[in-house]
Amino acid sequence: MIQDNFKFLTGLTAATRALCMPWLMLIARAWFAQILSVHQIMAMAESAHPSVLHVPSSVDVAFHMIVPLLLFAGFLSRPIALMLISQTLGGSSMISGAIGVKLALLMWLIVSGPDVFSLDHLLKRGMSVFPSRLMRAGDRFYDVLKRKGTPLALLAIRVALALAIVRQSSPVVQHAGLMMLGVPAGTLVQPAWLAVTVALLLVLGACTRLSALILALEISTAAVAMSMDDRLAVLLLVLLIAVAGGGLFSVDRLISLALSSVARRKSEPERRLPHVVVVGGGFGGVETVRGLSGLPCRITLIDQRNHHLFQPLLYQVATAALSPADIATPIRELFRAQRNVRVQLAQVTGVDTAKREVLTASRSVSFDYLVLATGARHGYFGKDAWAQFAPGLKTIDDAVSIRSRLLRAFEEAENAVDDTVRNAWMTFVIVGGGPTGIELAGAIRELAHHGMSDEYRVIDPSTARVILLQSADRILPAFSAASSAAAQRSLSSLGVEVRLRSKVLSVDTDGVGIHGEHIPARTVLWAAGVEASAAAQWLGQEADSSGRLAVSADLSVAGLDGVFALGDTALSLGWNGATVPGLASAAKQQGRYAARVIGLRLRGRPAPPPFQYRHSGSLATIGRQAAVADFGRVRLWGAPAWWFWGAAHIVFLAGSRNRLTVLLNWLWAYLTYKRTTRLISDE
Repeated sequence: MIQDNFKFLTGLTAATRALCMPWLMLIARAWFAQILSVHQIMAMAESAHPSVLHVPSSVDVAFHMIVPLLLFAGFLSRPIALMLISQTLGGSSMISGAIGVKLALLMWLIVSGPDVFSLDHLLKRGMSVFPSRLMRAGDRFYDVLKRKGTPLALLAIRVALALAIVRQSSPVVQHAGLMMLGVPAGTLVQPAWLAVTVALLLVLGACTRLSALILALEISTAAVAMSMDDRLAVLLLVLLIAVAGGGLFSVDRLISLALSSVARRKSEPERRLPHVVVVGGGFGGVETVRGLSGLPCRITLIDQRNHHLFQPLLYQVATAALSPADIATPIRELFRAQRNVRVQLAQVTGVDTAKREVLTASRSVSFDYLVLATGARHGYFGKDAWAQFAPGLKTIDDAVSIRSRLLRAFEEAENAVDDTVRNAWMTFVIVGGGPTGIELAGAIRELAHHGMSDEYRVIDPSTARVILLQSADRILPAFSAASSAAAQRSLSSLGVEVRLRSKVLSVDTDGVGIHGEHIPARTVLWAAGVEASAAAQWLGQEADSSGRLAVSADLSVAGLDGVFALGDTALSLGWNGATVPGLASAAKQQGRYAARVIGLRLRGRPAPPPFQYRHSGSLATIGRQAAVADFGRVRLWGAPAWWFWGAAHIVFLAGSRNRLTVLLNWLWAYLTYKRTTRLISDE
């Protein structure tokens, strides 16, 4: 109980500090910036003759106009704060009123260093390796200043505030309170016993955060003659203490150390914690690991690749709209802050269910719980020989290879002498009318029509044929009939030839055969089917025709305690008795559910209700201002669906950098019709 409560409180205070401190520092910098700007305006209005406007020197203008901008942006914050302190101590009227509080805030800016909302923070890592001894020495000095100075600064601020809120008979203390808060000591907090209690707690550093919050409330409601600027400054300083805590020299710190020692003695050694092994760093695996955060277990995430891939946008890499780094994030980066996770780059070769070990090429990993989220690969319905002629799209390597094939096709067509050969190179066939197929078809058509204009001298890329083959009666069979019809109209308007009820009978280097017809095409892409990984074989279990492993209502594998399968690996009937679709949203829901099941088992609590998939809708894009969105009774297509599709994919991308990069690339492509990553690499 002590351990759990202590961990909760420690995590809560750390999270509060991480969340609130940057905002407080941003507000403080903005507040000082406006003080400098207002001072410049007041200085220009001052003159010995009221009718004459005082024009400051160029140095004054530079100082009072540029420095506020730098301070607000958080660039050179420490030198600027030091300069303001020196000017204030030198008698400048720039900072008046509650001078002590403002000096304390400036001192904190110097000691604590740059916050996350500052340019200094963004540049810090680069400065630490900058090829200059002076810069590196300065960076090391700042680190020592922060480490050693922060506890002293917190102690000094606590003592100063305590002296300023208690009524004293000593004129010196009364003057000190006036200098600190801008009002006489003892007038800000009433009644007197409350002021004494808060002051004593602040000096000792006991219940520091609670004391600071009480003081902040009193300051907000105190009926004293105090300017708005002074009241805001005092509030900022008090809230800083509430967020930062008592620091190293406080009773709170001693209590924390004592509780930490008790928790360590009572905690079970880490090596004896239950071990959860998650195989697969896709949507399901990542959500499972995230769901186990903070639980008493060790987690090993195994994947044969080092990145988490946002597969819904993989086709844009294949069609030169995005680069691989835009839609992939290193798995280790995702779990940098989750200390109970170990990431292992390895290829799983099997599972020993008797020994409860996952087998890899280099070692075996024992487990107490196993989650298989290994995804799917291309499925050719028993015609695996077609794979070399019609590659599928599942990985970054697939996307880069397809991009090279597409771009090389135009180069070969440009160099071709024979018209028949040229036409074959200018024909692109996509097999499969699901979301991936129509997205590929639309993107290739847009690339040919807009992305290469005026760049070739022999061929006209806009005349390229894009043929979509679908064996069913309509494209997008998982969508409503109305959405499928809208998608087909959009494809046709783009110039894509949609052929329904066209079953592929052969694929070779020369093209595709359907119903006795042969379509000459040098570029064929496969989007017709997938099959699950070898997880069923690893466990010695039965699999369906797509290789999926049947799972129980709680996503566990029958007969294997503590073994779960999810995503494309699993055959689950958790959609009101129907098969859960192989969608990213389904895999994420299953990952969260599996983590919940394991978490409840670790705590010895009853199992949750059976897994139920909640279908939030289906999205597919065809091209510019053309998409379909199917939410059951609500259906969108055209521009509204396209904008919704873009917003949804930006939101669900992993990492702020990826979101910003993709957004900028899309904006550039939308405005210029250009593709930025048209590179042919080795296939």
